[in-house]
Amino acid sequence: MTVKRIETGTPEGDALGFSEQLFSGWLETRDDNRLYLHYIISRDRNVGNTQALIQRWLSAGYDVRVVMPRPVMQHILRKFRFVASREYFPDEYGDSVEVWSRAGFRQSLVESTAGREGFNRRITARAASLK
Repeated sequence: MTVKRIETGTPEGDALGFSEQLFSGWLETRDDNRLYLHYIISRDRNVGNTQALIQRWLSAGYDVRVVMPRPVMQHILRKFRFVASREYFPDEYGDSVEVWSRAGFRQSLVESTAGREGFNRRITARAASLK
C-alpha cells in the first residue's frame, strides 16, 4: 500500500483544499482513497474552515480518518457521525492510537480500486495545474 505524506503549502495539499492560507499541518493519503489527517491548525479560528474541508473530502468520496483529534475537532467529527477506534502507525507512533472515522464507512473491492485510480489521477492532475 502506498502512503504519501502531504503538507500544507504543497501542490498536493492545495489540490485537496488543504492550503497554507487556511491551515497548517499534514496528512497522509493511501492508495485506497483514505485520508489520514494527523495534524491541523486552522489559521482563522471559528469560521468553519476545518468543517468545510472535512465536508469537501467526504463529498468527494474519501474515507477520512483523523488521528488523535483534540476535543474541538472531536466536536466537529461528531457532526459527521465519526466514531473513535484504534489503529497502528508503526512508523509514526510507538503503540496504537485513537483514530476517528465515519461510522460504517466501508468500500467494496471494486469501489476501492476505482477510487484509488481516480484519486491518483485527480491529485496528479490538480497538482500539475497548480505549478
